[in-house]
Amino acid sequence: MGRLYEYNDEVEDERQETDGYTIRIPLRMTQLTEKDGRAWPLAFDWQGADGSMISVRVGRVVSVTPCAELKSGAVGDRYECEIGGLREHLFYSRLQPRKWFKLQEVSEEAYNAYYRLPDERGEVLSADGTT
Repeated sequence: MGRLYEYNDEVEDERQETDGYTIRIPLRMTQLTEKDGRAWPLAFDWQGADGSMISVRVGRVVSVTPCAELKSGAVGDRYECEIGGLREHLFYSRLQPRKWFKLQEVSEEAYNAYYRLPDERGEVLSADGTT
Protein backbone atom coordinates (compact mmCIF):
# COMPACT_ATOMS: atom_id res chain seq x y z
CA MET A 1 0.00 0.00 0.00
CA GLY A 2 2.85 2.37 0.79
CA ARG A 3 4.30 1.97 -2.71
CA LEU A 4 1.11 3.36 -4.27
CA TYR A 5 1.25 6.47 -2.10
CA GLU A 6 4.95 6.96 -2.87
CA TYR A 7 4.25 6.57 -6.59
CA ASN A 8 1.38 9.09 -6.50
CA ASP A 9 3.62 11.57 -4.63
CA GLU A 10 6.26 11.19 -7.37
CA VAL A 11 3.64 11.74 -10.09
CA GLU A 12 2.33 14.83 -8.28
CA ASP A 13 5.89 16.22 -8.07
CA GLU A 14 6.32 15.64 -11.82
CA ARG A 15 3.04 17.47 -12.52
CA GLN A 16 4.13 20.47 -10.49
CA GLU A 17 7.39 20.68 -12.45
CA THR A 18 5.63 20.84 -15.84
CA ASP A 19 3.80 23.93 -16.98
CA GLY A 20 1.66 22.08 -19.52
CA TYR A 21 -1.74 20.52 -19.28
CA THR A 22 -2.51 16.90 -20.04
CA ILE A 23 -5.54 15.29 -21.66
CA ARG A 24 -6.51 11.64 -21.93
CA ILE A 25 -6.30 10.23 -25.44
CA PRO A 26 -8.34 7.00 -25.70
CA LEU A 27 -6.54 4.23 -27.58
CA ARG A 28 -7.87 1.42 -29.73
CA MET A 29 -5.61 -1.29 -28.33
CA THR A 30 -4.81 -4.83 -29.41
CA GLN A 31 -4.01 -6.68 -26.20
CA LEU A 32 -3.18 -10.12 -24.88
CA THR A 33 -5.30 -11.13 -21.88
CA GLU A 34 -4.01 -13.92 -19.67
CA LYS A 35 -6.23 -16.42 -17.82
CA ASP A 36 -5.76 -14.51 -14.56
CA GLY A 37 -7.06 -11.30 -16.18
CA ARG A 38 -3.76 -9.47 -16.65
CA ALA A 39 -3.68 -7.45 -19.86
CA TRP A 40 -0.58 -6.84 -21.99
CA PRO A 41 -0.56 -4.19 -24.74
CA LEU A 42 0.58 -5.39 -28.18
CA ALA A 43 -0.30 -2.55 -30.59
CA PHE A 44 -2.58 0.49 -30.83
CA ASP A 45 -3.91 2.86 -33.46
CA TRP A 46 -2.64 6.46 -33.39
CA GLN A 47 -3.75 9.39 -35.50
CA GLY A 48 -0.82 10.85 -37.41
CA ALA A 49 -0.21 14.55 -38.03
CA ASP A 50 -1.87 14.28 -41.46
CA GLY A 51 -5.02 12.66 -39.96
CA SER A 52 -4.26 9.12 -41.12
CA MET A 53 -4.38 6.22 -38.66
CA ILE A 54 -1.07 4.53 -37.89
CA SER A 55 -0.71 1.14 -36.19
CA VAL A 56 1.96 1.43 -33.48
CA ARG A 57 3.58 -1.76 -32.16
CA VAL A 58 4.55 -1.96 -28.49
CA GLY A 59 8.11 -3.30 -28.40
CA ARG A 60 8.10 -4.56 -24.82
CA VAL A 61 6.58 -3.78 -21.44
CA VAL A 62 9.27 -2.59 -19.04
CA SER A 63 7.13 -2.29 -15.90
CA VAL A 64 3.54 -2.29 -14.70
CA THR A 65 2.65 -0.08 -11.74
CA PRO A 66 -0.76 0.17 -10.06
CA CYS A 67 -1.82 3.79 -9.95
CA ALA A 68 -4.78 6.12 -9.66
CA GLU A 69 -5.31 9.10 -11.91
CA LEU A 70 -5.73 12.06 -9.60
CA LYS A 71 -7.80 14.14 -12.02
CA SER A 72 -10.66 11.70 -12.70
CA GLY A 73 -10.13 9.19 -9.91
CA ALA A 74 -9.68 6.34 -12.39
CA VAL A 75 -8.05 3.25 -10.91
CA GLY A 76 -5.80 1.13 -13.07
CA ASP A 77 -2.28 0.35 -14.15
CA ARG A 78 0.49 2.40 -15.70
CA TYR A 79 2.50 0.46 -18.27
CA GLU A 80 6.00 1.71 -19.05
CA CYS A 81 6.66 0.46 -22.59
CA GLU A 82 9.36 0.69 -25.22
CA ILE A 83 7.81 2.02 -28.41
CA GLY A 84 10.11 2.78 -31.31
CA GLY A 85 13.14 2.92 -29.01
CA LEU A 86 11.51 5.44 -26.63
CA ARG A 87 9.95 4.90 -23.21
CA GLU A 88 6.25 5.76 -23.19
CA HIS A 89 3.52 5.40 -20.57
CA LEU A 90 0.22 3.72 -21.42
CA PHE A 91 -2.64 3.50 -18.95
CA TYR A 92 -5.31 0.84 -18.48
CA SER A 93 -8.42 1.69 -16.49
CA ARG A 94 -9.65 -1.31 -14.49
CA LEU A 95 -13.07 0.17 -13.78
CA GLN A 96 -15.94 -0.24 -16.24
CA PRO A 97 -15.68 0.55 -19.03
CA ARG A 98 -12.19 -0.91 -19.15
CA LYS A 99 -10.13 1.07 -21.61
CA TRP A 100 -6.63 2.07 -22.61
CA PHE A 101 -5.49 5.67 -22.84
CA LYS A 102 -2.38 7.80 -23.15
CA LEU A 103 -1.76 11.19 -21.59
CA GLN A 104 -0.73 13.95 -23.95
CA GLU A 105 0.57 17.39 -23.03
CA VAL A 106 -1.33 20.26 -24.68
CA SER A 107 -1.64 24.02 -24.38
CA GLU A 108 -4.03 25.61 -21.90
CA GLU A 109 -6.42 26.57 -24.73
CA ALA A 110 -6.53 23.00 -26.08
CA TYR A 111 -7.04 21.69 -22.55
CA ASN A 112 -9.96 24.03 -21.90
CA ALA A 113 -11.51 23.18 -25.29
CA TYR A 114 -11.13 19.44 -24.65
CA TYR A 115 -12.84 19.51 -21.24
CA ARG A 116 -15.56 21.99 -22.20
CA LEU A 117 -19.13 20.66 -22.04
CA PRO A 118 -21.13 20.47 -25.31
CA ASP A 119 -23.39 23.39 -24.32
CA GLU A 120 -20.29 25.47 -23.49
CA ARG A 121 -18.96 24.88 -27.04
CA GLY A 122 -21.99 26.57 -28.53
CA GLU A 123 -23.52 23.30 -29.70
CA VAL A 124 -27.26 22.85 -29.40
CA LEU A 125 -28.36 19.94 -27.22
CA SER A 126 -31.48 17.95 -28.06
CA ALA A 127 -34.04 16.91 -25.45
CA ASP A 128 -32.25 13.59 -24.85
CA GLY A 129 -28.92 15.36 -24.19
CA THR A 130 -27.22 14.52 -27.49
CA THR A 131 -25.83 17.06 -29.93
